[in-house]
Amino acid sequence: MNDEMMAVIGIAAIVVVLLIIIAMGYVKAPTDQAVIISGLKKEPKYVIGRSSVRIPFLQRLDRLSLKMLSIDVRTSKTIPTLDYINIMVDSVAIVKIGTSDQLIKAAAENFLNKDSGYINQMVVNVLEGNLREIIGAMKLVDIMNDRKTFAAMVQENAALDMAKMGLEIVSFNIQNIDDAGLGVIENLGIANTVAIRQNAEISRANAEKEIAVAQASARKDANDAHISAETQIAQKNNELDIRKSELRVQADINRAEADAA
Repeated sequence: MNDEMMAVIGIAAIVVVLLIIIAMGYVKAPTDQAVIISGLKKEPKYVIGRSSVRIPFLQRLDRLSLKMLSIDVRTSKTIPTLDYINIMVDSVAIVKIGTSDQLIKAAAENFLNKDSGYINQMVVNVLEGNLREIIGAMKLVDIMNDRKTFAAMVQENAALDMAKMGLEIVSFNIQNIDDAGLGVIENLGIANTVAIRQNAEISRANAEKEIAVAQASARKDANDAHISAETQIAQKNNELDIRKSELRVQADINRAEADAA
């Protein structure tokens, strides 16, 4: 009996130990965080938005934030455009670690246990290099007149370099463009303002011309209609006078014939 009780107690102890191990190894990952389980297998296990189990003391547990980061990207010095005008650019990038296995693996290799400051610096280095490349391939007037296309080109150009680090660019926006006091950008603004004013004047003149032509055409049509109406009235009056004359002549004839009879 004692042996049976000892066996039961032993089994119970084993079960309790197993339950404790399972409880200690239970892992639940939120949707904005990747849990990385490594140690026994060659490839780590990545868990996002679900639960999993690790073996305590035999497997390592690391966490990688998937939250978006807002990063200021400013050129450290002036960069010459395609038409040799030196400018500086301030921009803001929103980046995050990608959720595909390939991107998370790359991010874990590059940023695991690193703080956000380290990620910021890596992103700034990559985006500043791509800013330089795109600025050097565009004229200043094109950059100023279409910032959206300029930003899209930088984002597209940087996407491959960012993916190598496991990152995705959610958005990239140009905040400010400065020509270091040269006044070229200000002059472009003045030129655009003058061009807009000239276009407005030309549009107004063309509109007034069209209105004048339309009014002249309307007056001509009204005059033609008036002349046509007057002509028709004159014709009718003439026909009426002729008819009256014919009737008078016929009346005179009839009267003469009656007198003769």
